[in-house]
Amino acid sequence: MTNTQLYLPMALPQWGIFAGIVLLTVGYVDKRKLWTLSGWIALIVTGLAGLYFNLLGGLPALGESNAQEVVVSMIISTGWQVTTGGVLAAVALALYRYKSKRYSILAILTIIYFILIFFLYTQISALSGKMNKSNGAQKQQQQQKQ
Repeated sequence: MTNTQLYLPMALPQWGIFAGIVLLTVGYVDKRKLWTLSGWIALIVTGLAGLYFNLLGGLPALGESNAQEVVVSMIISTGWQVTTGGVLAAVALALYRYKSKRYSILAILTIIYFILIFFLYTQISALSGKMNKSNGAQKQQQQQKQ
């Protein structure tokens, strides 16, 4: 599996989380229901994207023998975490719509959860970049030997 095939499962959820949190923040500050609704919907869609990449994205669950397989395993586990966050976002949206007293607690916990997942994707991207640099150096050494 090439790094190009891993780009979309890494980048799309990370940008979805970023967009959702920004929309929620703007909605909270401006007291606009439309922005808040859009933020929760963006996080729910991000959770669905994580589910899609795990079930239908063609990411093979392999043993952790080399760096590429470690990155794939991390993407799969983080994808399940995004899916869980999407479920939390759906519950928070339902509580928001029904004006429940527990909405603010769940909203804060869900946003914190998504921020942590955002930084997990950042770590995966950094690990993938290091893997590309080391693979490029190994290929150059092999070409020089030949």
